[in-house]
Amino acid sequence: MCSRTPGSGSARRPVQRSRRPLPHRFAAVLAAAGFAAWLGGASARAEPAPSPWSSAGHLDLDSMAGFGSGHKLGSESSALLQWGGRFDTGRAGAWKGGRFDLSIEGVRAAGNPTAGTGVLQWPSNEWAPNFLRVYQATFRQRWSHALVRVGIMDVNQYFESSDVADLLHNASFGLAPSFTSNFNDPSFPNPGLGAMGEVHWAHAWRARAGIWQGNPPQLAGALYDGSLRLLELERDWGHSEGGPADDLKLGVWRYTQPVASLGADTAGGYLVGEMRWRQGFRRWGAFVLGGTTPATGNLVRRFAAAGLLLQHPFSQRPRDAFSIGLTQVRIRALHAETILESTYSWQLTRRVALQPDVQRAWSPSGQGAPAWIAGVRVHLVF
Repeated sequence: MCSRTPGSGSARRPVQRSRRPLPHRFAAVLAAAGFAAWLGGASARAEPAPSPWSSAGHLDLDSMAGFGSGHKLGSESSALLQWGGRFDTGRAGAWKGGRFDLSIEGVRAAGNPTAGTGVLQWPSNEWAPNFLRVYQATFRQRWSHALVRVGIMDVNQYFESSDVADLLHNASFGLAPSFTSNFNDPSFPNPGLGAMGEVHWAHAWRARAGIWQGNPPQLAGALYDGSLRLLELERDWGHSEGGPADDLKLGVWRYTQPVASLGADTAGGYLVGEMRWRQGFRRWGAFVLGGTTPATGNLVRRFAAAGLLLQHPFSQRPRDAFSIGLTQVRIRALHAETILESTYSWQLTRRVALQPDVQRAWSPSGQGAPAWIAGVRVHLVF
């Protein structure tokens, strides 16, 4: 979410194009997902469970302001509401391994998303033009060492993701700017129709492949307006709470469009590395992120980020957390933009957290004056 304005893509002029047949790659993956659902149902045995349904949601209230040369440059505010639920077919007594996921998300926002500083890397990962939409509607079928998933979904939930960097507000610590600055990617605030598969082996290796529509979030013509294809290999080491202690992910992607006015074809690669460890009652995490896309027409050619996470920082504050991160993008024909961010999550109650955030930007958009961005987020879980 760097240089492009999020939304439904209404800024593009409509173009006349011929209806192409379903791309063979999309068709093959969708057919595999359908066969997987049928196979799971055909071979299932009833396994009644008391609660096949589960749901959760959250409300975030966000406000930020930019400052430079002692003056306020601009501000933004937003409210993000998300609710989601899932239905487990195995617990319902149907076939094993099946799951339906549905989530609704909406944003009400005002002000300048770059807080008046002109930064390319958006300071808030929750600001977007007003919207309310189905954010995820997927079916997943899992076996012992593999799964497939198909439906409307955010690519960053499954590819190029870093749990250790989640606490930071700047959008660059989510999906890499080598995606978000160069084409209309299927991530916040515009998820897209997609299909993916994953296999894992030897308790340490995972491989993922996926394909998404090329012009989200519009579903009309979704199977004809190009595509984003990704491959990712993950290596895990050790064990931590809820997953591996350390992991390394390497990925490649290609974005194509049948009509040049919808976007240029481009490709690239990325890296995600994470470490987790304990020191007494404190839980630490570290991450490195990187991305490159060599196409000459891309605004952002290279991206790199690194940071630390500290959970349970004080003996009497087990739910608090602190994070600091540094991110830099290389902009075509301009200076690199660099942002340093630090944030602290103060857990007021079991359901409410207060999170102040400070960011320092150098060379905003490759040519601006240094600036400060300060904000606060209230996070309510229900």
